[in-house]
Amino acid sequence: MNSASQNLAHHLAVLKERLLPPADYETAFNYFLEEFGGDKDFIALGEVEELPALLTVLNHVATQALGKPVKLERARLSRVPGHGFHHGSAAVDGRAAILFYFEDANTGLLAIIPGARGAAEMARFRLPAALPVDPGRN
Repeated sequence: MNSASQNLAHHLAVLKERLLPPADYETAFNYFLEEFGGDKDFIALGEVEELPALLTVLNHVATQALGKPVKLERARLSRVPGHGFHHGSAAVDGRAAILFYFEDANTGLLAIIPGARGAAEMARFRLPAALPVDPGRN
């Protein structure tokens, strides 16, 4: 439906609610694709940023997901000002990677497509306390 920008606070709350349970990350990922992916107004809200701390964690998560040392390439990360929400895409080992992260929950999702064992590898992640995203920029 790609309508996240029409009621952003609501859609972010639903996405976070679907991400936080300790299992079924696919539900959160599918919601992100359906409501946020292709929503040009949502994408326009994002401010491109460099997040070396987040990329460090994502490289580790991708390595664990694919079972071999890998690094994200051509990463494009954006933050949505005022919402503590980051999203982006990258390439990893010839695959597409899609990610999103909530600062207040210190929780994000990395999806690698295709995965090593199926259609996608999905991993929920948290940033260590030593690698915070700068909340002062929101």
